[in-house]
Amino acid sequence: MIDKATLKALERNLDAARERLLARDHAGFQRTLQRAQRGGKLDLARLDRDVEQAKLRYENRQRLKPKQIRYPEELPVVQARDELLAAIREHQVVVVCGETGSGKTTQLPKLCIELGRGTRGLIGHTQPRRLAARSVAHRIARELDGNLGDLVGYETRFDRRVSERSMIKLMTDGILLAELGRDHLLNAYDTIIIDEAHERSLNIDFLLGWLKRILPQRPDLKVIVTSATLDPEKLSKHFDDAPMIFVSGRTYPVEQRYRPPADDGDQEGAIASAIDDLWRGRPSGDVLVFLPGEREIGDTARVLRGRFANAEVLPLYSRLAANAQDAVFSPGRQPRIVLATNVAETSVTVPGIRYVVDTGTARINRFAPRTGVQQLQIEPVSQAAANQRAGRCGRLGPGICVRLYAEDDFAARPAFTDPEIRRANLAGVILSMTALGLGDIEHFPWLDAPDHRHVADAYRVLQTVGALDELRELTPLGRELARLPLDPRIARIALAGRGSAAEEMIWVLASAMSVQDPHEVPADAQDSARAKHAQWRHPRSDFLTLLKLWQQWRDWSEQANNRQLRKICREHFVSFLRMEEWEAVYRQVRDLLGGERKARPEANARWTNEKLDELFVPIHEALLAGLIDHIGHKLPEKNEYQGPRNRRFRIHPGSALAKKGPQWLMSAQLAQTSQLFARTNAAIEPDWLERVAPHLVRRMLLHPQWNATRGEVTATEHVSLLGLPLLTRARHYGSTNPVEARAIFIREALVGGAMQRKPAFLDANLKLVESIRDKEAKMRRPDLLAGDDQLAAFYDARLPAEVCAAAHLKNWLRRETGAQQTMTMAESDALRPGANADVESLFPDHLELGGMVLPLSYSHEPGEEHDGVTFHIPLAQVHQLPAERFDWLVPGLRAAKIEALIRSLPQTLRRQLTPAAEYAQALSARLTPDDGALLPAICAALQLMTGLRLAPGDFAPDKLDAYLLPRLQLENEQGAILGVANTLDGLRGRFSGAARTALHQAATRDESLQKWARENISDWDFDDLPDAVPLANGARGYPALSLEGQRIDLRLYESRESADAAHRLGARALLLARLADRRRDLDKSARLKLALLAAPFGLDAARIAGQLAERAAERTLLDDPIRSRADFQAALERRATFSLDAAARLDQLVNWLNAALSVRKALEGFATRWPLAVADMRAQLTSLFADGFVSAIPEANWGRVTIYLRALQVRLERLQNKPQRDEDLTRQVAPFATQLADLSHPARWLLEEWRVALFAQELKAVGRPSPQALKEALAAEQGK
Repeated sequence: MIDKATLKALERNLDAARERLLARDHAGFQRTLQRAQRGGKLDLARLDRDVEQAKLRYENRQRLKPKQIRYPEELPVVQARDELLAAIREHQVVVVCGETGSGKTTQLPKLCIELGRGTRGLIGHTQPRRLAARSVAHRIARELDGNLGDLVGYETRFDRRVSERSMIKLMTDGILLAELGRDHLLNAYDTIIIDEAHERSLNIDFLLGWLKRILPQRPDLKVIVTSATLDPEKLSKHFDDAPMIFVSGRTYPVEQRYRPPADDGDQEGAIASAIDDLWRGRPSGDVLVFLPGEREIGDTARVLRGRFANAEVLPLYSRLAANAQDAVFSPGRQPRIVLATNVAETSVTVPGIRYVVDTGTARINRFAPRTGVQQLQIEPVSQAAANQRAGRCGRLGPGICVRLYAEDDFAARPAFTDPEIRRANLAGVILSMTALGLGDIEHFPWLDAPDHRHVADAYRVLQTVGALDELRELTPLGRELARLPLDPRIARIALAGRGSAAEEMIWVLASAMSVQDPHEVPADAQDSARAKHAQWRHPRSDFLTLLKLWQQWRDWSEQANNRQLRKICREHFVSFLRMEEWEAVYRQVRDLLGGERKARPEANARWTNEKLDELFVPIHEALLAGLIDHIGHKLPEKNEYQGPRNRRFRIHPGSALAKKGPQWLMSAQLAQTSQLFARTNAAIEPDWLERVAPHLVRRMLLHPQWNATRGEVTATEHVSLLGLPLLTRARHYGSTNPVEARAIFIREALVGGAMQRKPAFLDANLKLVESIRDKEAKMRRPDLLAGDDQLAAFYDARLPAEVCAAAHLKNWLRRETGAQQTMTMAESDALRPGANADVESLFPDHLELGGMVLPLSYSHEPGEEHDGVTFHIPLAQVHQLPAERFDWLVPGLRAAKIEALIRSLPQTLRRQLTPAAEYAQALSARLTPDDGALLPAICAALQLMTGLRLAPGDFAPDKLDAYLLPRLQLENEQGAILGVANTLDGLRGRFSGAARTALHQAATRDESLQKWARENISDWDFDDLPDAVPLANGARGYPALSLEGQRIDLRLYESRESADAAHRLGARALLLARLADRRRDLDKSARLKLALLAAPFGLDAARIAGQLAERAAERTLLDDPIRSRADFQAALERRATFSLDAAARLDQLVNWLNAALSVRKALEGFATRWPLAVADMRAQLTSLFADGFVSAIPEANWGRVTIYLRALQVRLERLQNKPQRDEDLTRQVAPFATQLADLSHPARWLLEEWRVALFAQELKAVGRPSPQALKEALAAEQGK
């Protein structure tokens, strides 16, 4: 190990030799000594040899200095040569402020060589543009009588001509910036010239800041900063009051004219008028017009070509094709009007310009940090830029500059254009600084500090692409991105493609995004250009359009030489230079990323449309890696897209996707012009975003709930990216929050029973819970069942912590012996502490009535219709149950009902039965349903207990709560509800026919009952009829003959009453069918005797004969029930009696009709004199002999019909003597006559007896007919 004293001595010797060593060699030796000081090995002999060789290199470089340096005396900078030499010699930094044309760019490097610079390192000379770097290098080399690449060399992005002999190196500022990565202190240089500093690009500002930082560490380094317009004092202060040297330009006086525009906004017209004025009466000269952009140039060109037919109108802008640009720099025979953007301010010099027309505007590229959008807006130019424009017409002689704005406007403008650092995206700068270890951007010595909002957004972009972590530290990916000479977004795309099947395509696209669009659309050939470009257009992706163009370029390159290729490009409106630049960038990216893979054979394979479609997803997923925040979702019913950070934008009209935009979109660039446009777009799917940028995806789980279909707790997952909603879906909640998922699983799936496939324990537990709920409803006590928390605690104490889904539970039950038993509840587990659930005797589940068992159900929902006990009544049994039984309800509700009935009594009665609850309890214990109807039983019991006499009508059952009324629910065989009522009569009336039909259908289906379900009976050829036959569930059916129209059937009836009524008619019809011969005789006789008598009354003799036969059969054949074949035969034996009865009744009818006709004839003579009486008597006759009267007259009244007709004759006789009395009596009868016109009404015959009492008292009415009796009879019938 070398001792410290020796190392100190070596350091002193090295410092002494500094001036005889190249700067880079000296720096290398310093690093060697520093390693030795830290304990590293040091070979002294080798060090001595290396130092000697380094001295030789320095001496050899000294010999490269030209012996003679010539300066063009006409250049203003040469006039200041001595001042410049002195300043450079004496100061580390010098600021040279010289106007365009002063010669500073070409002569300053020569002055440095004259001072001996360039011997310890290169004289680095930066230029803002590649073209300038090459052309200046050519110019200096020629002035030094050398070849390019020898004494003077240059290096640009894709071209390098520098050798070991080079002393001056022209380069773009980006090249010098890239060298900082391997040479922090710029030891390869002994002099740095930063030219055109007034442009204030990001690169220039960064270099100025870095140079300020390293100058103390490089005292031997000289720095010269040149500017045409920049405030020199700012530069001087930046470099600690560095001296400023001012050099004038080679310009003539320029007259400034101000012509503010008219209010009509016609800029093209204002430009034409200004040119008219300039050319009127003055020497001809070319005019340079400054306009803000390509569109304005196209619009103005069309106007000027029409206005100035003898002039040549030429456009000039950066995207213009090379041949069109060349036309601007070539002299023409006609006066020229050059329409240019701000590219003509300083970047290029247009020859022959004598006049300038300045609109005073330019498209300025500004980055908006709030939206992350690059805005290319038209803005007023600064005073410095306006003066630069004016200076373009003072090169050949005195010039005139017409400013199309007011002088006050000019005076109010800022002195200088905002530097790029104040209006650009800083992501690339920050990434470079972080990778190079250059510190925090906000503490960097900038000439102008960047906007903190731009800085924040740049960090956001770098974190978005994964270059920096949340602490703003460089990630491994960020280190790789910094290696690539590309924008961070584009570098991220290139890296994303590495190793994929679409690797080459992605690198081609990354390269394309680093250069200007090669498509050219001249203003005068837009349609032709778009037609040529359409052959590459892809309907879903502008990126694939670029790949198709690339493939076309490769095809052309293989088939044509350079000259031919230029021609092909011109014909297809493609920029040859930009295609070459694109290819050069691609090679650079491929070399940096591809390594040994760059020669793979698939790199040269053709990219067919099928191949592009096959690789659509991997291509665009790689693009998304860098453009992840350049996405958008189409807004409903709009052509707008919603992007991250609440941006809204439209697809640029030039995109293939403009006409029919996809739902989701990715864009290479969002640029603000007239509005925010997305350029170079592609359709994407939202699920790609999750895969590409998981670090940016935000997932929010909301509304966790049990999902029975999936058998797990799911939550609604809202997936968003940079604030933009991507999708909503259900997600297993247990993977995120197992504790809460388990609690929900217990509460919903187990306690709630919401599992589709229930394990045995859960099925048993749920049945237990349901049985307790039934008991609660029965007892009307909602306090038996344990609460959900208690039930959940039961499961929580037994269920393993990891079980939160149905699948987990199934696996645990299968794995753990005895788990089913452990999870099964006893009744005490499901009851509240201290609850008693013994209710079976008070609230039975079934009610047995006469062998029939009715299910009961209970509900405790006060205020609801189904509150209380429900009796489930089968349809077939609705007529077989005792109606009064249901009022008794069930034992557990009986006392409450009796108490409510007592409380419904009138107050005078209610007071005698207090306390009502005690009387109710006593009555409930004393009475049973066997005591008959409830209300009469209560009345009888209370009379015995208290002596109080009550009637059922004293109670008000309609005031009782719903749960104290029987709820009778009628159901069919399938259990479907047919109707609900509080009384059986309410159901019987509505469903009598349905019950009969159901019985018949049941009998038809049941073989044992089919003999009681026959049709078209013609004789008694069936078994004797029992009173009833048993049916299912204790019900009974009642067999009977049934008359269905003209057909006689045998069927079952739902009740004995309905069966008896039907059977009598059916048996009568069957008897008459067997007595057909007797019926024919009767019919013949009736026709002979009644034909003339019946006609005046509209009666049919045959119909009357049939009714007489039925009446005679009722009288003679059906005295006893006919339930057997023997009964039937016995009835037939009485056929003679039947015939005699029928004949006798026929003779009675003949007498009645003769009497009635006599009355009718007599009435005809009184119609006009006593119309009221005549109308009443006619109505009486019509009613007595209405169709069907033979069947309608009750047997008790049959013999009285003769009396009713005689009473009419008596009335007629008395009418003539006492008409007023008849009229008074008629008015008494009239109201009842109207109501009792129908013979079937039971009170109808009471009215006939009253007529006898009123009009023919001597004939003696039967009974005691009166108006009051009639009223009571009518009321009784209405009450039924």
